[in-house]
Amino acid sequence: MRIIGFHGETQGIDTVPISTPTPAVTQQAGATPSPAPTPAATPEQTTTPTPLARATIAPSPTPETNVAGGTFGVGAFTLGLLFGVVIAAFAAGVTLSRFKKRAKTQKLTGAGAGTLAQGIEIGNAHNIGKRSNQEDSFAISDLNNARLVENSGVLAIVADGMGGLADGELVSAAAVGTMMREFVMIPSDWMPHQKLLYLVQRANDAANDVTGGARNHGGSTLLSALVRDGKLWFTSVGDSRIYLARSGSLIPLTRPHVYASDLDKRAARGELSFESALADSQRSALTSYVGMGELEALDHSARGLQLLSGDWVLLMTDGVFNTLDDDEIAALLYGNAQTAAERIESRVVARGLPHQDNLTVVALRIL
Repeated sequence: MRIIGFHGETQGIDTVPISTPTPAVTQQAGATPSPAPTPAATPEQTTTPTPLARATIAPSPTPETNVAGGTFGVGAFTLGLLFGVVIAAFAAGVTLSRFKKRAKTQKLTGAGAGTLAQGIEIGNAHNIGKRSNQEDSFAISDLNNARLVENSGVLAIVADGMGGLADGELVSAAAVGTMMREFVMIPSDWMPHQKLLYLVQRANDAANDVTGGARNHGGSTLLSALVRDGKLWFTSVGDSRIYLARSGSLIPLTRPHVYASDLDKRAARGELSFESALADSQRSALTSYVGMGELEALDHSARGLQLLSGDWVLLMTDGVFNTLDDDEIAALLYGNAQTAAERIESRVVARGLPHQDNLTVVALRIL
């Protein structure tokens, strides 16, 4: 497994190279990290955080499902049923059949969107686009759980199931649901990056239960962002993106795990021409995604990135950034977080692309 570490204070990225990965079917997907090290060995120094007030959240009639520790969103399906079926299937070791999701949009409110007294405001948008299934999944930890926020922080997760492979929506739902369920059970003395690496390991295990751990039998991208004590930690597998928006500019914190990266490196080494690298039909194929067995690559932050007042942290699937460029997205980041997320969704939908992909964006605004 190749692990790419982002060091928050220097914004440097270290890479441990591995063998050239085999590209997956050309489509969006997610990855599988090798088992994370047992985090208990390096406990973090803990301090007593300032107690938080309960989040102030506007009511909404749209569907939501509370899983252990947060709110879980999965497209157009009866969310509680899907999550229950997935978890029950894992426990029983049975094979899950494909579910169809038809709902076009969903907003998470209640425990999943709002403002913390600590100074974090969270919003989200989720749309099926022009696809027949909603294969994106996302979740936000419970902002109303003051103890969880104090001890562990606020966790946001986004996953994009591979539309070109079987059961992409089940893989993304399994990965997201597992991470959120496990998040509330991790000992509070683990360091934030250890928690995230462990959660990715568990999410990949859940995804492999759906796919059988075989390449090209299903998968999902997977993003996670953890904010605690004014700092950000993150993980990424696949080609979904996490951005830091600061002073009107979008700064990508993750890199896509796609075959194009390997082709370009080979061209730079003179192993093939740049023309051949650019013309390769598999350039956009994912090389790392959850559900593929052992992960080929994983981006993560080994140290927390200090957040500043006015910053935005965005988690999004390619249905957003393949339709809008960075400048367009940055220009839509104003007002409260929920309004900004919905504004991004509206701009994507208004573009009217005939094959618009599923889109999901989770926006964290630092007050």
